Amino acid sequence: MTMEHLIRLERKKVPFGYYIMLSALAILLGMFFLLVSLTDSSDAVRDFDNAFRSAEMIFAFIFIVFFAVLNGALIISEYNNRTILLMFTYPVPKRKMIAAKLVLITLFVAASLAAGYTCCGLFLIGIDWKFDLLADTFSGAVLCYFVVRSVTTIVVFCCLGLWTFAAGMCRKSVTMTIVSSLLFIFLRQLVISSCKEPRESPGVVLITVAITAAALWYTFRNKITQLD
Repeated sequence: MTMEHLIRLERKKVPFGYYIMLSALAILLGMFFLLVSLTDSSDAVRDFDNAFRSAEMIFAFIFIVFFAVLNGALIISEYNNRTILLMFTYPVPKRKMIAAKLVLITLFVAASLAAGYTCCGLFLIGIDWKFDLLADTFSGAVLCYFVVRSVTTIVVFCCLGLWTFAAGMCRKSVTMTIVSSLLFIFLRQLVISSCKEPRESPGVVLITVAITAAALWYTFRNKITQLD
């Protein structure tokens, strides 16, 4: 059975209508907090760069936690409820079944983030055109910058979400999965604040991807077949 077929089967099992609704609410919540950050009474200069940084911080918290919740609900909880035993009786490699679930979750969160950044970008352009809240004006250069930063942060956020899977699988604990997401968000903000520019450098992205690959390799090799 191919990975594509497994992903299709998992997609039919998962109530994605419910999760799409949660994703839409998360995007609306992110836009609300972005509006609050733009209309505060501080003297800080507000431009597209600062506005996008605010969106990054908001989405980091919302969607890394959301990724962890999906990991807990769709993968880790099956170990706790022992329903994974039934799945492991299928004539399909165990690691392949878990990988299909993880790929589906990753694609869903990546698509949600892409939709969120698109909505926030259009929201920023519209609100600046209507109320002139931002110091600079939208241009092709701003669009290019916005797209590059969006792709970069989607990669990083999905990597951190995969870290929560690895952390949760160590103890087969949903609580560990959720708590680790908060720790990884804090770690990301710590790394960002220590950089010269308030964003992930190519080196940081490569290191993050490398750590993710190592964590997944260890988890799939040592934790998938273990049942407590």
